[in-house]
Amino acid sequence: MKKIISVFMALLLSGVSDAVFCLEIPSFSDKNYFISAGDVVSVNVSPAEEFSKEVTVQPDGTIDVPLLGAIKVSSMNVSELEKLLTAKFSKYLANPTITVSVRKFSAYKVAIIGQVQRSGYYEYYEGMKILDLIASAGGLADYARTENIRIYRKTKDEAGKEKESSFELNLSALFDGKIDNNLTLSQGDIVYVPRKKFTSAGKWITDNLLPWTMLATFGLTIGIISSKR
Repeated sequence: MKKIISVFMALLLSGVSDAVFCLEIPSFSDKNYFISAGDVVSVNVSPAEEFSKEVTVQPDGTIDVPLLGAIKVSSMNVSELEKLLTAKFSKYLANPTITVSVRKFSAYKVAIIGQVQRSGYYEYYEGMKILDLIASAGGLADYARTENIRIYRKTKDEAGKEKESSFELNLSALFDGKIDNNLTLSQGDIVYVPRKKFTSAGKWITDNLLPWTMLATFGLTIGIISSKR
């Protein structure tokens, strides 16, 4: 009997674990759910199924819908988005039926934007560090300002009310060997990597004139070496 109970509890706990940590969540159809950046939304268009698409809400709160382009959806509930898309598709289709469902939730993702190779949302896992996220994003861009990385995080106060906060992180210290600065991320974090401060003239010289100057110098050096032979 104890063995049967043990097996049952193991299966039950396994099911709970899957429900909490599974990223492939079945479609969520609560019309009052408010969509947020990072959610994956399924848009079904009938009878024109070719315009149906599963899209990720971008950090700026928009989704890219076939035929319609970029649409701001953040803070809208599912029902409001269905009405908006129905009105927009009605300009091109006769009596369209639009069904919206949320397939994945942003709570299981982290985002990184700014001076990285591939801005966007990435799957979150327990113990994920900021360097792990930067590596997933292809590394820092050439003009990344590493001493002023900003982290945006949602937390709850003692009353259980959700609030947004932000703080800065100095990655320059981390690259100098201070491993404690390799921050452990929380699900839903948004990491912003700012750009180094350049004057427009300085940036133009760096991006355009300097490479040609180096090339000309290299060519001149080769010419001098060749003439001495």
